Amino acid sequence: MARMIRRRTLVAAVVVLFVATLGSSANARVSAPTSIAATTISLGTKDFTEEFVLGQLYKQALEHKGITVDYHENIGSTEVIQAALRGGKINAYPEYVGEIVQTAYHQKTLPKTARAWWQLAKTLLSGDGFALSNPTPFYDVDAIAVRKTDATKYHLKTLFDLKRLQNSPQRPKNFSLGARPEFKNREEGFLGMKHVYGLTKFKFLSLAIGLTYRALDQKKVFAINVFSTDAQLASGKYTVLKDPKLIFGVQNVAVIVKQDVATPLVMGILKAVSAKLTVPAILAMNKATQISKQNPADVAGQFLKANGL
Repeated sequence: MARMIRRRTLVAAVVVLFVATLGSSANARVSAPTSIAATTISLGTKDFTEEFVLGQLYKQALEHKGITVDYHENIGSTEVIQAALRGGKINAYPEYVGEIVQTAYHQKTLPKTARAWWQLAKTLLSGDGFALSNPTPFYDVDAIAVRKTDATKYHLKTLFDLKRLQNSPQRPKNFSLGARPEFKNREEGFLGMKHVYGLTKFKFLSLAIGLTYRALDQKKVFAINVFSTDAQLASGKYTVLKDPKLIFGVQNVAVIVKQDVATPLVMGILKAVSAKLTVPAILAMNKATQISKQNPADVAGQFLKANGL
């Protein structure tokens, strides 16, 4: 669902400061392991493959630096994992900035830049006792895709073109959107598509993540909700429709961390990993897991090793 942000200098400063503190006295050398051991990150993920990769990236990097990680994969949607976070089941998880602003906090007045979206998310979370790591350079935004043959046949380029089609005699019988259940009632989802683009004749079909592309290929639906970094989109079989009104928001990834475990060491590790997650990097890892069916833990481990993390 503009989001290239890097802060390597700050990462280096955190590492230097930490090393200097360790070396400053015998007492510091003795107390450091106790401080690390006392920090347990209960790290969760949402319910799709890219989140599994992200979870493993942060988990393994934290563990490599001596942080204890209690890992909870595949918790659920934004609404579900937010409940887990606020209920204390977990104290950290990677989230998309737009999801924080729109789904978790229901903000209606939205910023104009990616940086401002992240800053707003950070401010909102801070009021509830949570910190937010620096965002990734890559972003993964919700989008709507159709078969390339239909895009050509019906001259579809943007979501406005779906409104034109719904009022046309050419409207297909399967004029419907396949998407995960929670997408239906979100303003940054199907509800927003109706309100902003006037898609009142577009039907909604609830589909589990993982079944949407098959439903589209089999023509059970006319369009599907996708993530912009889905490996399947590289096949050339699909056309992603543009969202001129930006209803799907700004979706760089940042890690939400409860403030009592958001130590400089923890936040520095998260920052170092996030800085390496460019669009080509995440696409390669998504392809390895989604298409080649490799284990997310193995894919994440290879990436961290290759990048010295």
